[in-house]
Amino acid sequence: MTPTSTLCLSAHDELYIIDLSRVLYLQADDHYTHIYYTADTHFMVPFGLGAVEAQIAAFPDAKSSLIRLGRKYIVNIRNIFRISTIKESIYLADSQGGTVDLHIAKPVLRSLMDLVRSQTER
Repeated sequence: MTPTSTLCLSAHDELYIIDLSRVLYLQADDHYTHIYYTADTHFMVPFGLGAVEAQIAAFPDAKSSLIRLGRKYIVNIRNIFRISTIKESIYLADSQGGTVDLHIAKPVLRSLMDLVRSQTER
């Protein structure tokens, strides 16, 4: 864990340490956020997704790979291997050889496809 990719959030006399380089995706759950790592680890923090997103903005490397998708997710676009507007899903690969599919609205997927295309055309 490098200091440049470590996000620390504190609340209620607790410290939550998030290694942004290991994040697969983050999922909103009311006033909480579930954090899913690429190595099949999952935990919850007592902060809304918007608050976590605001903190991620301070990390330029993470900000470019962790992208907000709709109201529910922030996804590491480096782990996406398929985007399907037909199935309204994106598919992520974890480091264990597994896959995760997330249901995302078509307009958000189309914007994501444009973003990925623009980044790969550089």
